[in-house]
Amino acid sequence: MIRVGTIACLLMIVIAVFGCSVPTRLPIESLPEQPIAFLHWPEKDGQRRSELFEKMGEAPPIPPNEDPERLEEMQVRAYLRGDEILQLKAKLEEYPGRLMLLWPRTLEIERIESAPVDSMPLAWSPDRSRLLISSAHRGGKEQLYEYHVASKDLVPVTHGPNEHPRGHYDAEGNLYVQAVTRVRAKGASANTVHRVEKGGAVGKGLAEGVPPGVVRVLPDAGRVVYEQVVPRPRRNGPTVYESYVAVQDLGRGGGEKLLIKGREPALTPDGQWIVFASMSNAGYRLRRMRPDGTSRVPIGPGGTEERMPAVSPDGQFVAFVQLEYGRRRLAVRRYDGKDERVLLAEGWSEFPVW
Repeated sequence: MIRVGTIACLLMIVIAVFGCSVPTRLPIESLPEQPIAFLHWPEKDGQRRSELFEKMGEAPPIPPNEDPERLEEMQVRAYLRGDEILQLKAKLEEYPGRLMLLWPRTLEIERIESAPVDSMPLAWSPDRSRLLISSAHRGGKEQLYEYHVASKDLVPVTHGPNEHPRGHYDAEGNLYVQAVTRVRAKGASANTVHRVEKGGAVGKGLAEGVPPGVVRVLPDAGRVVYEQVVPRPRRNGPTVYESYVAVQDLGRGGGEKLLIKGREPALTPDGQWIVFASMSNAGYRLRRMRPDGTSRVPIGPGGTEERMPAVSPDGQFVAFVQLEYGRRRLAVRRYDGKDERVLLAEGWSEFPVW
């Protein structure tokens, strides 16, 4: 029989070695009032999506393609879209997500009715009057739109022939967008970042080689932070993808700098920290670091799969997607990692933007 004193002693040793204990339940009244935008699947569709993700390891190999560069590009885009794979793309599209708003202090939820299904939230404007989203509902090519909160209207921002899948605002409200340009009939596209000028024209390219995943512009508009993907082909198996948090100067020709392996970088409102998902022995966990890659610190003890972080407007909290019981659930944690709670356990949630 283990005595109570022995248990207490063991607990003190665990806390001494690993730091603070598991985060306590976060009081809901302490959360900010501003809503979180996110992509959500209702309960039945979330269950089906969970089942499909479980079968990804059983998916048949992709048949040989006469355009391997284009095929690799499509695989990378599926990977950046929440680890989807091309073989199950058609099945996953049978269960599209809905763009939602959740007010964390009241847990009130509202669907953005004007947004097409599977629209992905990207960023709030600094005054929070507009929500930038991406949708491929016209011809299968992603373009950017702004949801105007006051009128609840959806306004186009970009249009073809180039595809514009991602974008972000700087501190002054200027919009920067990614362009995917097909330069020739075969082969990979050119991926560049541009500023949208007055009148809606897309300006000259300011950064190159930025894949269509998470893209963030630092508040001073001098650099862009994003998820870079490096394919690692294997002789006896499918290609493995490695993600890095990358940074690149805008319009200065400084080139790309890979900071650390990680996924889905987000920024604190002051731009002093990058919050990202970092691989550990227990799966992905939240970390933060300076924009130069220094001062890396975990946010919370980990223990569950933690992805897709978004920092609150006051910089005090991090919304993220927590994988538990086969579902991706919307959760929130204090920026210091001490307290957390699940905001929405029902269904399946991805890509929160706060």
